[in-house]
Amino acid sequence: MSLEFIDDLEKKIDEVVDSLQKTRDENKEQVGKIQELSDENGDLKAELEKVNNESLEHKNQLNTAVDRIKNLLYKLENIE
Repeated sequence: MSLEFIDDLEKKIDEVVDSLQKTRDENKEQVGKIQELSDENGDLKAELEKVNNESLEHKNQLNTAVDRIKNLLYKLENIE
């Protein structure tokens, strides 16, 4: 075995270690991004639920108003 072979082997091992560390760092970065997106998704789902509830409440209020207007119109139509 020559020293050149060992030098090449050492260089390749260093490259593999560097590549592994880079991959781990990128993985941590991606995990952080995924967590941020998951948190944002949860916030958006909660906001959507709130908007849906408010929309339903407004719809119910409008239906009540329509019913009251219909009753008023019926009373007006029946005035002699």
